[in-house]
Amino acid sequence: MGRAGSAVVAALRRAVRGFGAVLGEGAYPAYVAHHRAAHPGVPPLDERTFWRERYRSQDLEPGGRCC
Repeated sequence: MGRAGSAVVAALRRAVRGFGAVLGEGAYPAYVAHHRAAHPGVPPLDERTFWRERYRSQDLEPGGRCC
């Protein structure tokens, strides 16, 4: 693969990471890390409950969402 091909692959990888960030990829691990640091000894929400609460919160207070 030449330089142009490598640049295209790198750009696609950045786009995929950016799209994943918009969709919330990495939100649960970030929540768990924050929760463990801020609330030691208190178990964090399981992943299913985390997403349920996150979506419920977004529905109740849409804020800056586009839709």
